[in-house]
Amino acid sequence: MIIDRKGLIFFALVLCFLMGFFIFLGGVSFSREKICYIYGPTLQTVTASVPVQNHDLPLPKPSSITTEREKVRLDLERITVHKYFIVYSVLYGDQSHSAYHLFLTDLDRNSLDKEKITEIWLMTKDGEKIEQIAEPTVFDFPQDQPLKWKIGVIAKFPYQVSRDQHSLYLRYEGKVFELNEIEY
Repeated sequence: MIIDRKGLIFFALVLCFLMGFFIFLGGVSFSREKICYIYGPTLQTVTASVPVQNHDLPLPKPSSITTEREKVRLDLERITVHKYFIVYSVLYGDQSHSAYHLFLTDLDRNSLDKEKITEIWLMTKDGEKIEQIAEPTVFDFPQDQPLKWKIGVIAKFPYQVSRDQHSLYLRYEGKVFELNEIEY
């Protein structure tokens, strides 16, 4: 059975057409699910005209480990332990650390200055002072529309799987905040 040249071209065209059709079907969703876009074009124009600072948002609840000085509150959100196993990597040195995620909140909703966080350290029960291994990461909260009266801080300390009861100290505008009875 010999296939002529026109039949081969016709077969190739039909095959290309069918492949294109199935690729098109794979890219189109036929679900009956409704999608609701929260930040649609009409909502963005509404939120752009009303700044977040004018809303009467409730103050966040304090965490279980918290301290307050002169209407400024420091909360410990969580502690994360990062252990890096470096094998054949372009990174040099061990970057393992324990990260303390903190929130600094002005209870009168005055703006906080991120540059005024000068020092963070840990103090063990034995009186040993543990310094940070890197500069703290200070960020606005939330990052997309900052409140200005709440900022986040991530402080990194030397890696340790678990640490006995200790205290964390943070110096902001000359005031020292102390978080006690931290243990992980």
